Amino acid sequence: MKVEIKERQQTSGNKTLYLEYYEKGFRRRENLHLTIYPDTVHGVQKLNRETYAKAQAIRSDRILNPPSFVVDRDEPKEKPEEDRSKTLTWLQWASDCVEYGIQEGNGKTQIDQKKIACKRIKEYLTRIKDEDILLKDVTTKHISGLYDYMRNHYRNEHHIKKDGGKLAPFTLMLFGRTISAMFNRAVRDGLVRYNPVASLDSHERIPVPDTHREFLTPDELKRFLAVETASEREGIVQKAFGFSCMTGLRSSDMHLLRWSDIKPMGNGLCVHLQQKKTKQWVTVPLNGLSLSLLPPRPEDGSDGIIYKLPKRADDMAVYVRRIASKAGIEGKDLTYHCSRHTAATLVISSGADLSTVSRILGHRSTVCTEVYAKVSLEKKIEAVNLTDGVFG
Repeated sequence: MKVEIKERQQTSGNKTLYLEYYEKGFRRRENLHLTIYPDTVHGVQKLNRETYAKAQAIRSDRILNPPSFVVDRDEPKEKPEEDRSKTLTWLQWASDCVEYGIQEGNGKTQIDQKKIACKRIKEYLTRIKDEDILLKDVTTKHISGLYDYMRNHYRNEHHIKKDGGKLAPFTLMLFGRTISAMFNRAVRDGLVRYNPVASLDSHERIPVPDTHREFLTPDELKRFLAVETASEREGIVQKAFGFSCMTGLRSSDMHLLRWSDIKPMGNGLCVHLQQKKTKQWVTVPLNGLSLSLLPPRPEDGSDGIIYKLPKRADDMAVYVRRIASKAGIEGKDLTYHCSRHTAATLVISSGADLSTVSRILGHRSTVCTEVYAKVSLEKKIEAVNLTDGVFG
């Protein structure tokens, strides 16, 4: 009986650890509920070493004191995965994927997406009267039919007044990614030979939506920050907006940002905090422009909220638009959230890969980041100029 420590990659960038017990005709897994974080998180190396040490200690104990299912040879063995594939239905597998997500510590959003996928698969199979179809018998035709059902027939009863309840392009994209991920896992587990999603024609696929998101170019941002503000409140919004353009922090996090969230990182400083919206931890180095936008810290070094911003998003937007108008920025419907789009666009334009940008923004997966990837060469050149010190 082999007992090995295994890793499972999460879309958030984290890895969860589990033990795998194996011998011929027998395989079991035990979730250790231990997480390894990306090396990009400041100071995480020591934590990861301690986590691996815990996993090694548990493995050693399991070898010396095997669980009952290892010792009792008369106990009925779990069927090998290749035998299970002969009876496993598509609906059963979809339900299994939800349970795997819960056991492996997936985020609430990921688990909810899998639960929704289960419901929609069941509705579609009921519609075509094929509820008991085996997972191994699912073809590209079934996937195409499911996607067609989601596009043209399914309606969200809670959003009937909005576009008749049709799903938004981004929602459809997340659904498609969830279905594909389920089949990718089935391939890895030896339950199916290939992922039928991969064989879809271009017109059958659910594409990444070409969503227009307002953002400022480096020149526009420079002009925005150079505006002489008319009031203290307007000045605070101006600096906070610029800070978000450099760090990608949402307004909800900026409202709560404290001096204690500014921490040493190498020879400089960074922001290290848990996002209010996603509960994901992010660590973003602060460049010279970011630091210049911070207000003076209290002389006694006391902690406190850094930016005392208006509470209402509409009020924030009024200040942002007013400053943009003074800066001569026209034709853009700006809100405070455009600072986050600006941050993403600038970093991608400078040559960073989607995975890195996703971690900076605190996205759970690169799916959310892909909408920023379509940037013109001109914008790339402007963004590179930004990093070369155009604000100096």
